Amino acid sequence: MFEFRIVPKIIFGAGCAEKTGDEIKRLGGNKVLIVTDKGLMKTDLVKKVTSSFKEIEFTIFDGVDPNPKDSNVEEGLRILKEKNCDLILGLGGGSPMDVAKIIAAMATNPGDLWDYQGLEKFRYPPLPLVLIPTTAGTGSEVSRAAMITSSSRKRKTLFLSWHLTARTAILDPLLTLGLPPKITIWSGMDALSHAIESYLSNMANPLTDAFAEKAIKLIADNIEKVVKNGNDVETRSNMLLGSLLAGIATANARLGNVHGLAHAIGGQYDLPHGLLCGALLPIVMKYNLEYCVEKLKNIAAILDENARKLSSREGAEKAVELVSDLCQRLGLPLKLEEIGLKDEDIPDLVEKTDIIPSNPRPTTKEDLFVLYRMAISGSV
Repeated sequence: MFEFRIVPKIIFGAGCAEKTGDEIKRLGGNKVLIVTDKGLMKTDLVKKVTSSFKEIEFTIFDGVDPNPKDSNVEEGLRILKEKNCDLILGLGGGSPMDVAKIIAAMATNPGDLWDYQGLEKFRYPPLPLVLIPTTAGTGSEVSRAAMITSSSRKRKTLFLSWHLTARTAILDPLLTLGLPPKITIWSGMDALSHAIESYLSNMANPLTDAFAEKAIKLIADNIEKVVKNGNDVETRSNMLLGSLLAGIATANARLGNVHGLAHAIGGQYDLPHGLLCGALLPIVMKYNLEYCVEKLKNIAAILDENARKLSSREGAEKAVELVSDLCQRLGLPLKLEEIGLKDEDIPDLVEKTDIIPSNPRPTTKEDLFVLYRMAISGSV
């Protein structure tokens, strides 16, 4: 038996951001809080979206940090109440969308933010929420997850609830055309890690597998092309669709140790999430290999048709090699020591790393020491 949900209405395609105003009106919104970041405010993307507004008031909160903090949520919630907004629009990468989700939920659920960390703690539906990604990476527009960092503890915390899902997700590849190569790589590898981790998850099912397999193919076939030519609409569209499909798979099958480690490292050192996911992905795939040999072989065959001729074990090892080679071609670090992590950091990181029950290989705190040593030394 399994369950599968796709919650938001999805609008996808070049130019579809023009539908935003109509969607807000359909949802009964008249006063909108737009949650974004200062980087996006330097572009014309906010104007492109708000040009569709007719008789809709809006206030912009652009104070979201790259690794969003509890203080971002508090400030956004204060502005929401001050302006009496009745709908929230999250616009940007995963950080603005995650903050928008938490603000929408905290607007209708009393108490302290940290009362709701963990699984399905929110009791009441959020304010109407529309999410528009401007990167092809997090899939947050269709997921039930949000990550917020505690400013005092320097620890990323997961909020997982179907009350964190949008009413509508609008995915317009034209909004991703201006992404610089570095952000394209990091967000793309975040999406690929979502696709692969949800595929290997012990909570995967035939529906999540179908979404994840298609996502792996789309992302792997297009990520290097889009880095070379970021203005190609078809390639950008394929990346955005891959991210969307991976997000749907993740919402249902969850993730694994790549994200467990990435969240701990990112919370402690404020490093880019996608960079960490890309660097950790082949290492965690190798760690998990004995527990998902057949699925890893399937991944190898998606990435390279010649891998179909290999034995199961050879195919699984080939999958790790192919992903590692892709990371290397994209310029990602193969050892986390290259970005400053040291062996003496490991005990503190282990303490801050959550055990992920959906990871295919059962993992203990002792196993995390091994994983971190592999990640720092680049043992693939």
